[in-house]
Amino acid sequence: MQQKILLGFILTLVIVIFIPVYWAMESGRQEAALLRQQNEAVERGSHTYSSLCASCHGVNGEGGVGPALRGTALDTRTLTRIISRGVPGTIMPAWSSEDGGPLKEHQINDLVSFIKNWEGVSETLTPSEPTPPSGTGTAATGKQLYDANCAACHGADGSGGLKIGEATAADVRFATLNDIYGGDWPIAKRAVLDGKDEDGEELEAAMPRWRGRLSDENVDAIIDYLQTLK
Repeated sequence: MQQKILLGFILTLVIVIFIPVYWAMESGRQEAALLRQQNEAVERGSHTYSSLCASCHGVNGEGGVGPALRGTALDTRTLTRIISRGVPGTIMPAWSSEDGGPLKEHQINDLVSFIKNWEGVSETLTPSEPTPPSGTGTAATGKQLYDANCAACHGADGSGGLKIGEATAADVRFATLNDIYGGDWPIAKRAVLDGKDEDGEELEAAMPRWRGRLSDENVDAIIDYLQTLK
């Protein structure tokens, strides 16, 4: 009888000790899993930022054509809404696929995770400066520049696509630019560099100025590439 009582006491003691240890370990595993999921989301978001956002908001979130995003005071909900729906009357387009953009909900969530956790991510996840074009010939170089800086809004093949407010990013293929500018590529070049039309008037806010971000030679190369799409 005493042995049974002693055995029962020992088993009770083991359970009393084991349960807190188990929950502590389980909680640690859950926290580690959540942290791993967050890090994976941040990494995916960093790639999205590099390809779609860095050209306007700066490679390191320092701002440029658009406002700085590194250390932004915007909360997660507000940031998600702005990225998804854009800001009417500004150059910030709607990126959500539901509003005509190229990003799904989970991609926007990953992007927001990256922006909100920027200060805590490793340098390997911080968007890096784009690799200088290595193509041979100006058209090949222009394609690389176009893909890195223009395709997000104007489409991979220059056929337009990204919805900006109620409008869609212009078709920038040779034929269209030729129609608009009458073959006057210096005017087309000024439109890219300074955001001005043939009369020197400011273009709509949807088209940012690229002077200081793209050189004259860069724009010449992009135009050479666009002419191959004729």
